[in-house]
Amino acid sequence: MEVSGIKWTPDTNGVVAFDCRNRNWYIQAATSPKDIIIMVDISGSMKGLKMTIAKHTINTILDTLGENDFVNVIAYTDYVRYVEPCFRGTLVQADLDNREHFKLLVEELHVKGEAKIKNAMKESFKILNEARMNGQGSMCNQAIMLITDGAMEDFESVFEEFNWPERRVRVFTYLIGREMTFAQNTQWIACNNKGYYTHISTLADVQENVMEYLHVLSRPMVINHDHDIIWTEAYMDTVLPNTKELFNTKAQSLLLMTSVAMPVFSKKKETLSHGILLGVVGTDIPLMEVMKLVPRYMLGAHGYAFLLNNNGYILAHPDLRPLYKDGKKLKPKPNYNSVDLSEVEWEDTDEMLRTPMVKGETGSIILNIRASVDKGKRPMYLINNYFYTNIAETPFSFGMVLTKGHGSLMFTGNVSVEEGLHDLTSPDLSIASEWTYCETDIDPDHRKYTQHQAVIRYLQGKEPDLECDELLLQQTLFDAVVTAPLEAYWNALMLNDRLESGVETAFLGTRSGLMRIMRYAGTEIRVAKKFLTPSDKDNLFTIDHFPLWYRLAVENTPGRFYYYAVNDKGVKYVIATTAVTVSSGERTAMAG
Repeated sequence: MEVSGIKWTPDTNGVVAFDCRNRNWYIQAATSPKDIIIMVDISGSMKGLKMTIAKHTINTILDTLGENDFVNVIAYTDYVRYVEPCFRGTLVQADLDNREHFKLLVEELHVKGEAKIKNAMKESFKILNEARMNGQGSMCNQAIMLITDGAMEDFESVFEEFNWPERRVRVFTYLIGREMTFAQNTQWIACNNKGYYTHISTLADVQENVMEYLHVLSRPMVINHDHDIIWTEAYMDTVLPNTKELFNTKAQSLLLMTSVAMPVFSKKKETLSHGILLGVVGTDIPLMEVMKLVPRYMLGAHGYAFLLNNNGYILAHPDLRPLYKDGKKLKPKPNYNSVDLSEVEWEDTDEMLRTPMVKGETGSIILNIRASVDKGKRPMYLINNYFYTNIAETPFSFGMVLTKGHGSLMFTGNVSVEEGLHDLTSPDLSIASEWTYCETDIDPDHRKYTQHQAVIRYLQGKEPDLECDELLLQQTLFDAVVTAPLEAYWNALMLNDRLESGVETAFLGTRSGLMRIMRYAGTEIRVAKKFLTPSDKDNLFTIDHFPLWYRLAVENTPGRFYYYAVNDKGVKYVIATTAVTVSSGERTAMAG
């Protein structure tokens, strides 16, 4: 077996700044969730370079923490000082906001007085013990990170009182500076509390030495062979150019991802008891691909699906807009991956939806919703049914929304394949490119097909191996046949000069994502040039939503046209749209 490694490309200054061990997927897979108290000595002897190194050490430790970890930072001299007084005596979630907050406060630390380690150590143990007793924090690993230039006084009694003989809390020590006088004491603290001792004399040493603690924390997992598979929260990453054609979002090479990863341990007999972590193996999954597994056509005109993680943060939701335009470039918003469900489902004021989803429960709830469409310009009053459940072996919870009334009904019809195929190949007809009519991703040979091509080849019997959604294909064929006369009618209008002046485009859409478009005006003279082109996402069937004109039509009286004006950066036109319904007894379903 031949294994090759790749060399990381340095930045413009020739520095390789990327360290995979700082990435969330690496840290989460290499260790379990943890409660960390960082204790930093700010006595007079720590002045100058020592303090600079100490601050950098704290920031580096903070960078190894994630949303499933809990943290606090204590600075000590002859008294105990919480760097954030509001967090006194407690642990806070190590999410991005809190970590950045700590970093700003750590920057402000000044040295003075003499170091008394005992009281700070007692305080740290008390916080960790309390969290464990009350079922708070990570409910997993606990550690104290001691950053000092030397421990002088007698501290043994503190460990006797709080940590021995169980040694539930590991103590890691970082000796700062060139002085080695107190090395023995500092080392003794770590070794007697299942920790690790490192000596940091320059800024360059910080990164490597901090990373050592991850290996120590992973040892029990290694020895017990706990191969926990972890899933990270959502994050933005660029898709490599040669894989871009796999995703139909050609323009947006920045995609929301989640990583799935697991630790790799040394299996050598002689080192089994040492618990040596070799690294982490994993893969990235674009969340768009996960959302494609949801049969969009079954959710109706206003329905949608969303994903949540165990911290209540959104992985995928139609209202999650992680990018903003900076000039011509798209950039991720600062807190794009810690947007809470309560920020988009804001009618859920009592957290009747959020709480059970975070707990991974299965259930449903009804909420009255004021939805806004057309970039917030138009309100819609809907009654929504929310259904939710957890996804096995992941920290994720899945939710889907169906609107009461027509949103809960689906109309089905049947035609023969021969009949349907003829109409499906009509040049004015298209189907939703983002939906999954057929799985074109499993077999690399199928990746060259668009959804439309794949459907036709499958129905012609040329690609029998394709996995297709039979019910969706049945609906698409039916819609193609039923809407064919309309295309003939639109053509006749043009041929017989019965077209009203000013009409540029006639179009229809059906619940199966099928569209027919008749352009009466050429591109040169057309006013609404962007309308119904691939970049006009709002007016097309996408993974997230049905077209805007479709959604407005279904909320208005069937049989009557609903008119609305569009002003797209100075380009003005009017859209007229009406719903086509099918009724049976008391029930009415939307057909298109």
